Formats: sequence, structure tokens, C-alpha cells
Amino acid sequence: RDALRIAIATERSGLEFYSRAAKMTRDARGRRVFEKLAEEENEHLGTLEARYSELLQQDPQLEARPTFLFFKGAANGLFAAGADQLAQGVNDRQALMIGIRCERGSHRFFKRYGEKFEDSEGKRIFMEFADEERAHLELLIREYRSLLERQRRRAQKRPARRRRARATARGRLASS
Repeated sequence: RDALRIAIATERSGLEFYSRAAKMTRDARGRRVFEKLAEEENEHLGTLEARYSELLQQDPQLEARPTFLFFKGAANGLFAAGADQLAQGVNDRQALMIGIRCERGSHRFFKRYGEKFEDSEGKRIFMEFADEERAHLELLIREYRSLLERQRRRAQKRPARRRRARATARGRLASS
């Protein structure tokens, strides 16, 4: 139960982060990556909430039982700080870097704590989430590198365009 609660909180936080990042990102490819991640977080959230409902149906007293796993708000903080940074206004590269930091922290969190569990449903949930967060991290890193390359190519084309524009302008001046 406690592992599910933590995973649900993380997915909610990730969903908010990626939804916000998708809205503010100007680069179309970067926006699609954030939208895809938001969709995945939403799907994961639905799956986890369904699992949690099943547990409650099996044991109606589950909510009244003491909490065994305490993570000092770590699950909520994984993406919340990133969402706060987005709210302050960032460019596309910064948004991707924030996402990378959030996913890296989330991956480490789930992996570290998952490895501490005995074989259990909680261990399985945490290790599954560690793998999913690693896949998200790799996707964000690939997109970050791709964005840098696209920006580099655009920057190389700009001087050539400026030279052509100046030459055209000079040609017009000479012919007048």
C-alpha cells in the first residue's frame, strides 16, 4: 500500500510537470516528447490507482493500518521543484535539462529503495518504476542532444543567410 501511494504521488507530480512543460515548449519535437511523457504518466497513474482500489476492496481496513514506509516527502519533491522552475519561465533546453534532473532523481529514488525491499509487491513496483524512469531519462537525454544539434545547424545557416541578404542589398544599392 505504501509503495503504491508513493508511486501514485510521483506519477501525479510527473504528470503536472510534463503537462506544464509541453504547454510552454516552443520546439515542436520537444513539445511532442513532453506530451508523450505526460500521456505515459497519466496511463501509469490510472494503472496504479486501479491497483490501489483493488487493494482497498480486498481489505477495507487498509487505510486505517499504520504506515510502514516513510520517505520524508521525497516522492512529492521529485518533480515539484522542477515544476516550480518551469513556472519561473525557462527556454526549451532548460526545460529538457530540468526534466532530465527530475527523471534522474526519480530513477535513483525508486532503484535505491526498491533494492532495499525484500521480495514483495512493493519491491516489484519500485523496480518497475525505476526501469520506466530510466527509459524516460534516456528519451529526454536523446531529445536534449537532438535539440542542441538542430539549434547548432540553425545557427550555422543564419550567417550564410545574412551574407546573402547583405550581398543582395549591396547589389540593389550599386544598381541604383
